[in-house]
Amino acid sequence: MDIYTMIDSLQYENKAMRQELAEFRTGKRYQKLQDDHRRVVAGYIRENKQLKKELEAERTIRKRVRNIWFEQCDIDWDRYQKELEEKEKQILKLEERYWKLQVETDEKIAALERDYETRLNEKDVIIEELKSKLLHAEALLDRDGTNTGTPTSDTPRNKNKIIPNGRRRSGKTKGGQVGHEQHTLKPPKESEIDETKDHPMKSDEVCPTCGSNNLRYTGESEKKYEYDVVIKVVKRKHEYWVYECMDCGKLVRTEIDPGLHAECQYGAMVQALALSLMNTVNGSMNKAAMFIRGITNDELHPCEGYIAKLQVRAAKGLKQFYSDLRILLLTLAILYWDDTVIFINTARACFRFYGDENIAFYTAHLEKGLKGLKEDNVLPLLTGDTKVMHDHNTVNYNEQFSFENLECNQHIQRDGKKNTAETGHSWSTDLSEHIGNTIKDRNDAIQANKHGFDQDYIQHFYARLREIQCVGEVQYQADAERLAKYGAPFERSLLNRIEKFKSNYFAWVEDFSLPTTNNLSERGLRQVKTKMKVSGQFESETAARNYAMILSYVETCRRNHINEIDALRRLCEGNPYSVHEIFGI
Repeated sequence: MDIYTMIDSLQYENKAMRQELAEFRTGKRYQKLQDDHRRVVAGYIRENKQLKKELEAERTIRKRVRNIWFEQCDIDWDRYQKELEEKEKQILKLEERYWKLQVETDEKIAALERDYETRLNEKDVIIEELKSKLLHAEALLDRDGTNTGTPTSDTPRNKNKIIPNGRRRSGKTKGGQVGHEQHTLKPPKESEIDETKDHPMKSDEVCPTCGSNNLRYTGESEKKYEYDVVIKVVKRKHEYWVYECMDCGKLVRTEIDPGLHAECQYGAMVQALALSLMNTVNGSMNKAAMFIRGITNDELHPCEGYIAKLQVRAAKGLKQFYSDLRILLLTLAILYWDDTVIFINTARACFRFYGDENIAFYTAHLEKGLKGLKEDNVLPLLTGDTKVMHDHNTVNYNEQFSFENLECNQHIQRDGKKNTAETGHSWSTDLSEHIGNTIKDRNDAIQANKHGFDQDYIQHFYARLREIQCVGEVQYQADAERLAKYGAPFERSLLNRIEKFKSNYFAWVEDFSLPTTNNLSERGLRQVKTKMKVSGQFESETAARNYAMILSYVETCRRNHINEIDALRRLCEGNPYSVHEIFGI
């Protein structure tokens, strides 16, 4: 079931539950039960009245017969007595039937009243259950990027896209501000001009004022400049000279570059362009080949097999760089990491990021948990001096690790908004706002060149946090039974998590050098999510790891202001940038 079908189904169910809830609230459902009860009781009453009438009729007949006997003494006494006894028996049967029916009627009425009372008692429970279902359905429909990790691209058709943005609004209009210096292209120097195009008037052009075609060139011109790119295919010939040894007569030639193993091949710039198209633009192999063919006007048309081999060759040339970069990670004081799901040959797998503002180190695994982390061999080697920022990955608290954990506050803010949407409890929204306001105050303090909050501010922060937690416990306990099937388990988990990992979440309040979120890791993983949207999956674990190695090299170079194409060109020439060159170590 796709997301739109599920949304339509939820909306239909939501409408049905609202209608049913309205019937309970207005009493229409129980009005019908009362009407049914009244009809049954009225039937019993009519039957009792009919029996009473029959009984009175029999008694009247008996009196009349007795009166006749007194008046006419010549009647057959024995026959009369028999008739009288028969009438008495009928009367007794009628009376017995009447009392039995009366008892049955009383029992049925009592049973109906008990059932009615039971249903009335269940009414509030049913209404609360419907409220919970309705609240849960509305919460599901209300999920977006502000209260979950839902990507903006997955916004339902009936909702406006909401792009989460924690920056404070300045109140200024969009675009350049008054007094802002306009930035435009500057004309090149005359010595830098590569091409000049003259634009004389055509033979059929005339003076716009009088219409005459008697025009004379004055020698003056109005100049316009243009920056453009021209793709030129360079057909380069390499000649490796052959020498003869004058002592032994052996022929010796100069050493051929490793990249020129065939008689004719594509150069380093073509290879770098193909690698950039596949690993940073995230184009497919056939689109990369098509692009190169297009920009070279069909002069160069590498096949998909050649481009696929480029990936393998590039990853092979980065083994030393990749190993050195892993070692450099171990020296960081603050390390960010996160992982995301990828698919390898239809199987769920894991793509992981480690790094900071200057280092991007990627790995790929079929295993997502502790086993994959051990294979990466990064976290197990960190010491207690390193602080690791993550998105509440509980595996980080494994006793085998020694580093200090930092928790992402943006995730707990989203969880707070999600909890309020699903339960209607206000404490979690207050928590999100309290954290957001404190982060804004911290940013203002950093801009004012302050290195930390004063002690009073810190104490007030934790006092307010404890107050919110207490309100949360009260609201949870008061409503846990009603929300048992829906928001209660998540709310209980959220309250426990805040209490247990309080120091990991809010270490940044006392130390401005520590980050508040793990957004750096999430931005680092956007690349592979785009790759999955384009390609769908990797054909093998090796292919995923090759992509991780190339992306580690390109992204690390980019973060250190090294041109991506230049970095890939050097890689294709067999001389990639080393960790020593990039970081000067």
